[in-house]
Amino acid sequence: MTTNIIEVVKFELAGGVTEQDFMLANEEFETFLNAQPGLLYRSLAKQQNSSVYIDVVYWNTLNDATRVQQAFYDSPHSKKFMQLINEDSVELTHNRVIAQTACTN
Repeated sequence: MTTNIIEVVKFELAGGVTEQDFMLANEEFETFLNAQPGLLYRSLAKQQNSSVYIDVVYWNTLNDATRVQQAFYDSPHSKKFMQLINEDSVELTHNRVIAQTACTN
């Protein structure tokens, strides 16, 4: 049985970065991400009344998640995305799916 993985990344933007600038860089990052084998689904959200963003990525396996995590640091598509994030604010976890419902939207 394959166990899907949910990658959760919490972060804040670097000082002086606007959400508009970040969303432009996010488009380029999505080009990279959508080309990765093992990607199932991604949502990017911002906490209400906070400067914290939450990036939730569903992966087919933990191997997919860790492989793409390394490729992320090496990809030119990710460079601008990384520059706009406050590195000290990043919290990343990998979580094993133990139950889920179908995504119909």
